[in-house]
Amino acid sequence: MSRREEGGNDPVEVRARGLWALWFVAGALVALAALPAYIGNQVGEAQTHINDVLQPASNLSSRLSLLNSRQMARFEGFVLSGDGSFRRAYVGAIAEEDTVYEQLNVLARDLDLEVRERLAELSAASTRWHIDNQRVLALDEPEERAAALSSSRSQYASLQRATELFDRAIQSEVRAGRRRMAQARTRQSRITIALAILALATTFMVGRVGSRLKGLTREAWARRRDALRARREMDALLDATGDGVLGIDLEGACTSLNRAGAKLLGYTEEEIRGRDVHDTLHEERADRTPRHRGESRVLAALAEGEPADSDGVDVLRTRDGTPLPVKWALRPLIDGTELRGAVLTFTDMTEIQRKEEELREAIRQREDVVSIVSHDLRNPLGVVFGATDILLELPLDDAGRKRQAEIIGRAATRMSNLIEDLLDVARIQDGVLVVRRALEDVSEVVEEAVTLFREQADRKGVHLAVDVRGSALRARLDRDRVLQALTNLLDNAVRLTPAGGRVTLVAGVRDGRVAIEVADTGPGIPQDSLERIFDRYWQKEDGSRGTTGLGLTIVKGVVDAHGGKVRVASTVGEGTTFTLLFPVAISEAARESMA
Repeated sequence: MSRREEGGNDPVEVRARGLWALWFVAGALVALAALPAYIGNQVGEAQTHINDVLQPASNLSSRLSLLNSRQMARFEGFVLSGDGSFRRAYVGAIAEEDTVYEQLNVLARDLDLEVRERLAELSAASTRWHIDNQRVLALDEPEERAAALSSSRSQYASLQRATELFDRAIQSEVRAGRRRMAQARTRQSRITIALAILALATTFMVGRVGSRLKGLTREAWARRRDALRARREMDALLDATGDGVLGIDLEGACTSLNRAGAKLLGYTEEEIRGRDVHDTLHEERADRTPRHRGESRVLAALAEGEPADSDGVDVLRTRDGTPLPVKWALRPLIDGTELRGAVLTFTDMTEIQRKEEELREAIRQREDVVSIVSHDLRNPLGVVFGATDILLELPLDDAGRKRQAEIIGRAATRMSNLIEDLLDVARIQDGVLVVRRALEDVSEVVEEAVTLFREQADRKGVHLAVDVRGSALRARLDRDRVLQALTNLLDNAVRLTPAGGRVTLVAGVRDGRVAIEVADTGPGIPQDSLERIFDRYWQKEDGSRGTTGLGLTIVKGVVDAHGGKVRVASTVGEGTTFTLLFPVAISEAARESMA
């Protein structure tokens, strides 16, 4: 009887079955390793495409939108004010924008045709906008720039629409990528189940699965470390930015807040976490009218899982209820392929709005001074024309011609003084007013200044007095500049003091400094105006005109150039006293010791 008949196993057959088993196990192992790897590679490629291409493209699109918003604000600032710093900031930001476009063009190579077309349209719209803006920036006349502003705003609106279409195209491709990943994961799950059943057929496969699980465990720990490191780097980046960044979950509750956002809103991250974003920030329009919950663009975009941007400037409320003007942008927060919430970034517009208001005020002041200066120049210029016509048309004797020539000379002197005052104010503003100090007798400077106004004071019935306290009072001064400052003060004092009043000029030493006072019994200056009297072109708000308001600015500039100080005290209805303090008074004995 053969061994087969005895119920034994033929060694050859056992060997063959063993080989088949080995081949089966080997095939199962190959399938277990290859198929999940193949499907996982597809999933990984889709994930990588989203993380490395689509998500950075979406972030760059948001950054581009913010850049364009800031550029528009700077462009409008230049158009409204003519301030060159806005133009330089605008032109400087173009290079940053070009960098963003270069990065987008690199990413676009891996995007579908629609996204590339949208990017091309966006780039073309941006180029047209910048070309038109560059033309406006080159204009010299404010009226021409203001007239071109509406065209720029229209093109900016087109640029925003192109940005929105580009962002939508990216999000469309993101959704398509998610669908592909979901399909790949479904296939991966089915294949994994089938292979797991095969793996259970042998203990060897169990061992291999155990080994594989061990490897996966190590890989998971490594990924966790990488994720923690990436999270720390992201936290550091968010803390370093100047814009507020607020995390929101799908229910509209706040989840995180960076350091800049905490400073702007007055909440710590722990305090704001879990609060409803709408109830906490009280979203309002630029005119401070509230947006009700159903009108909230933030909540609407969050519900749709779509990006959104503020229409111009909106208002958020800080913890203490203070209104905070901001521009904001909302972007979906995607964890791999899962929508987890959104990120709200907001930029504080308080300083920009303050600058815009200052620019508008500066433009108003400039228009006022142009009106005043043109008025002040027109009067003597009319005198010149009148005297010239008399000289040309009437037969005058020598005395008559001399009288008309003197009239022309006085008018020319008035115009020259006004022009010189404007130049001095420009020098003071630029910090280049030059004083040439020399050792001067202060009493002589004071007497010379008073002499210039003695006749005017007598004619008006104003008593003009001089009091020099101390003999041989010397100081290192620029005689002409100090005389210029004193004549400005005396001109105001004599002109504003009513008949029967008194103007006194006192010179002496006070706390080691030369002190020169000009006091009058005029109408005085209200206390709320004292802080502004040295501002350029400042005028009393009583409807009076006729002077440029440059005199006191020049007075302060001259004294500051000497390293001194100007003090003013005034009582309405009683008079005003200006005190000029110049450093280091020098006595006669000290002067002789220096010789």
